[in-house]
Amino acid sequence: MTAWSNPGRTTAVRRTAHAVLAAIGAGMLGCNDLEVCGSTAQDITRDDGSVYRCVTSEDCPRTSRVNVCVTDVSPIADCVSCESSRCVTIIPEKC
Repeated sequence: MTAWSNPGRTTAVRRTAHAVLAAIGAGMLGCNDLEVCGSTAQDITRDDGSVYRCVTSEDCPRTSRVNVCVTDVSPIADCVSCESSRCVTIIPEKC
């Protein structure tokens, strides 16, 4: 018996396949590296232990891979910010 001779079974198989693919897709969306549950601020210190002072975030020292924080929302990657005239590194916390 071919699939064409039993259209009810073909429809059921397609429906099941679509449900399985939808479940896999939903599972993959729920598990990603972009989900951030908060962040931690850590002072940027000089070699002698004193904290770097700043007026704006652009005044803070940073490596080439660290960006300047542009919003108050928890970032998805490390960034530097100026908080209360202190340079801090904002480190995101993964969920």
